[in-house]
Amino acid sequence: MTEELEQVVNVGPKLAAGLRQVGIPSLDELVDRGSIEAWELLRAAGLFDCCSSLFALEGAIRGVRWHHLPDELRAELTAHVRSVGR
Repeated sequence: MTEELEQVVNVGPKLAAGLRQVGIPSLDELVDRGSIEAWELLRAAGLFDCCSSLFALEGAIRGVRWHHLPDELRAELTAHVRSVGR
């Protein structure tokens, strides 16, 4: 998985730059950290804090558009975002 972050599904230039800023320079590192840890790093840095960004990260790890994540998983991720507040 040596793809550039911008080539990964759901990851555009802004999200890729944010990931690099918080120490996640590659898809391999994103997979190792997991979507929630990566999202929490982005949130702590004041970069991304919405459900859509967490969905995008999870979809990137799974190699699918975030719109195709199972409803149950999306509900779990949404609950996590709400539990930490904005």
